[in-house]
Amino acid sequence: MTNMKVRVGSRGTIVVPKEVRVESGIREGDVLEVSVREGAIILMKDRTWERFHGCARGLTTVEDVERELDEDEGAWEKRLQR
Repeated sequence: MTNMKVRVGSRGTIVVPKEVRVESGIREGDVLEVSVREGAIILMKDRTWERFHGCARGLTTVEDVERELDEDEGAWEKRLQR
């Protein structure tokens, strides 16, 4: 886990340090999800397309798709709790 301090500029802007961008695969133009959890500001690369692209291959029912999505959501919840 990388911890760094950044300064908030006018209009609330921050610069994500290069080391963090490289480690998390963030590139210019990427969309980030911003959320607040227990007082912590969380920035996550928006991977909506990556999460759903191809996820239904081999699944035959709505229940199969819902189960797969629930598993993915559970994995993200665990990552955020760390």
